Amino acid sequence: MIRIGILGTGKVATHLIKGCAAHPSLDLIEIYNRSENGLMPFKDIAPTTTDLNSLNKADLYIVALPDEGIKNINLLHTKGLVVHTSGTNSFRLLQANRRGVLYPAQSFSKEKKIDLTKTPLCIETEKEEDFEILKSFAQLISKQVHPVAEDKRQKLHLAAVFANNFSNSVIGMAYDICKDNDLDFKILQPLLQETFLKTQILSPKSAQTGPAVRNDVATLKQQLNQLSGTQKEVYQILTKSIQENHGSEL
Repeated sequence: MIRIGILGTGKVATHLIKGCAAHPSLDLIEIYNRSENGLMPFKDIAPTTTDLNSLNKADLYIVALPDEGIKNINLLHTKGLVVHTSGTNSFRLLQANRRGVLYPAQSFSKEKKIDLTKTPLCIETEKEEDFEILKSFAQLISKQVHPVAEDKRQKLHLAAVFANNFSNSVIGMAYDICKDNDLDFKILQPLLQETFLKTQILSPKSAQTGPAVRNDVATLKQQLNQLSGTQKEVYQILTKSIQENHGSEL
């Protein structure tokens, strides 16, 4: 039985709390948040506290806080392994005697349930002797556990920003175009599903379609004239990116 303490009640923390509480081999001994209000939804799941200096003894403390919160948390008084969930920061940001990283390569929303068993967990520890406890914990909640050093993890997070955050923003622009023109955005749902399903069997370059890759100048000009502001800039930048990536095919 691994004793777990979770610091934070945000999106990542919420999913980890539920995952740990539901696992028979994990003992979620405490949830910390500096605000009592933030702890209210978790009162029936595990003991809670707002006192950082009197945390219960745990084998593993998971600091699921924003970057600013990570560096302001002092856990030098604890003896357990302390890990944060940031994709970009070093474990050296933690004020703790035993440090590491547990980065879930996933997008989390409180409103949508996530299957943690399918969530890739990237792990790293400062001390070799701490790696096994983090690995054991990670393998209990996920079937995808990957040792990833800091420099590689930062690159992975950068790739995730392009794959998730930027793509979602572009989809948001598609939503706005539909809304502004009295079109049902649901019409595009099968297209979106097919787009992301293709990434499982084809490289993005092989799957690329559209006027930019065909160098359909007339269509590109006609669509560009329908846009303004940021949407127009994004259209131009992405068109240029696609054409540069497929330059040998034009």
